[in-house]
Amino acid sequence: MDIFINQNISSKDKIRLRELAKKQLESAESPEMEIIYKRQWDVNNGTGGTCPVIRIETDGLSHELVSDDLLECESSPARNIEYRLLYNILHYKLTGDDRIIPKTYPIEWLVNIDPYGFEIQKDIGKDNKGLNIGYHINHIIRSISDDFRLLKPLTVSVNRDLSENHRSFVNDMIGDILPAEMIGWPKGVTFLTRSLLDLISMEDMYTALYDEPDQIHRLMEYLLNNAFILMDFYEKEQIMSLNNGAAEIGNSSYPLTDLLPAPNYNGVPRMKDMFLRTDSQETLSISPSMFGDFFLPYYKRLCQKAGLWYYGCCEPVHNIWENHISKITNIKKVSISKWCDEEIMGSHLKNKPVVYSRKFDALFLGKDSGFDADGFTEYIKNTMRFAEGCQIEFLSREVPSFYGNIKKLKTAVEIFRSLTC
Repeated sequence: MDIFINQNISSKDKIRLRELAKKQLESAESPEMEIIYKRQWDVNNGTGGTCPVIRIETDGLSHELVSDDLLECESSPARNIEYRLLYNILHYKLTGDDRIIPKTYPIEWLVNIDPYGFEIQKDIGKDNKGLNIGYHINHIIRSISDDFRLLKPLTVSVNRDLSENHRSFVNDMIGDILPAEMIGWPKGVTFLTRSLLDLISMEDMYTALYDEPDQIHRLMEYLLNNAFILMDFYEKEQIMSLNNGAAEIGNSSYPLTDLLPAPNYNGVPRMKDMFLRTDSQETLSISPSMFGDFFLPYYKRLCQKAGLWYYGCCEPVHNIWENHISKITNIKKVSISKWCDEEIMGSHLKNKPVVYSRKFDALFLGKDSGFDADGFTEYIKNTMRFAEGCQIEFLSREVPSFYGNIKKLKTAVEIFRSLTC
């Protein structure tokens, strides 16, 4: 975030931002957006009557939608706003998917989190364009019993002045068109086993399950307490925004639902009013019973803290759903990745109030510049057959590149609509 203090923004930059803000508002207030809201609401609440939801995630590839030659603003703060507005406008124009275009300009509270008492050291890998494509963590823990002493409880603070300064700056530019809106909810530490692998390598974690099982429980308890510290901070400091509306919860999924906020809501969000996300991709190679013994108890306690949850990412969940994850009663959506058995999960979720959140194969959009329309058609047909009777949404994620062919995004959406509407 730029420091928005004493910034001299030219009249030319301000005019540019206001023009783009008006274009975004036009999209946000369009009849098509009302239909998108209804689709999202119907899939989450199981009310039916509309087409299934489809989302094409482009966030990580926004540079392929918004090229440098489209940016006209001169100052860095203005260019940042310009970039975000252009991205919203172009995504809506180029995909035709069910991404909600906001009537506001969301700004996250500037929250500083030190989860462990030291900085995680990472070696970053880059592609030939200088973009980050991966990393390697230099783990601090080799033996949990020997090295646990290095860990400190999570500490957190919020920079209200800088956050409010950012809001004031945006409002000065475009607030009468798209009001700046402060948003926020605890993220990151809700992925317990992802945090675990910040501290210990996967190989050492798997070994510790046998060599020092009590220490795995000790480490998971520590990570769960860290999550609680952050959750309690957001609630106490009143920097959460109710997110049962048009704010993505991650995985390109929207949490629109009438199940939240919880009863007795007085206008100040509590943790039980929130829709959050978690997963455990890092444990896919252990047995379901071992997952149940070592990790499920902590996920159960985590999920009790908030209102509703989206569970899963790329890991297959079919082998742990019935006897483990389904026991967490406030899970509202579950990820059905390409490695998941669709038919099994379709049978589990049929006529159930849990959304079958299908992540279709990223290679359809990201293998090369082409697009296999016939293969995609059969792929969607298969999912619709397996998920018959389910509340279903389709999400495209983890696409490495569109390889210069942005048109295939809308083609994919059009094929989807022709098969499901």
